[in-house]
Amino acid sequence: MAVCIAALVWMGYLWYSANQTSAPSHQDPEELRTLLKLGNEVVDVPHRIVVKWQGDWEANGNQDAYEAAEELSQSLNLPGVQQQTEGGHLTYRVVDTKNGVNVRFNWQEISENRSYIIIQMEAAGDEQLSALTKLQSEYGQALHENGIHAEWNASLQGTVKGERTAGSTMKTVEEGIFKNMAATKAESYEDATTVSNAYEVPTLRSGIQSGGKVLNMQVAVHEDQSTGSSRVTIGLPVITIEY
Repeated sequence: MAVCIAALVWMGYLWYSANQTSAPSHQDPEELRTLLKLGNEVVDVPHRIVVKWQGDWEANGNQDAYEAAEELSQSLNLPGVQQQTEGGHLTYRVVDTKNGVNVRFNWQEISENRSYIIIQMEAAGDEQLSALTKLQSEYGQALHENGIHAEWNASLQGTVKGERTAGSTMKTVEEGIFKNMAATKAESYEDATTVSNAYEVPTLRSGIQSGGKVLNMQVAVHEDQSTGSSRVTIGLPVITIEY
């Protein structure tokens, strides 16, 4: 499990590093509502909404990484950090719940003077959307006030019932997307059980640069061969959870 977590942290760091040359990723609660509305229309059972703030911290001579992590945790009204080592890097972590929203605080030292931070909020269904949106705004502001430049991304994950291929399910999902927004498919990947498409959506403000284009949304469909159902994941601007 520790290896998987470390791998996801490293994947997130690579995403954040790439996003430094992207279009600005704005903090826009309406985009969360757009994501939930779209998810409710294209999947049968939405069961995960994950929002992440990701950014890096550089030492300024006044604090070491532990002190800065502890100060940030306190400013987010979270408990004190727990220190551990993952993948050879010192990591400071907090796990908490706020109004039904699961919160994971992860601060990892990348080098002596630089750290990478992920604050993840996870909710189940639209009944927790208000609390999730409030935390997204509060945590973004707290990161800014602590001198940490951060970008946000969000993913919704659910299932589509019925025994269909990933490609067939993706066609149905795309019909729902094109009905609700002016999206243009920009990139695509497909293998035996998974289809992943990335889109340009001018009405969405968050985006990431890729090959001269700004991608605003990614959709992936994975066929679960053991159950016959398909797992659908929608990410703004990209998916940063396992799909």
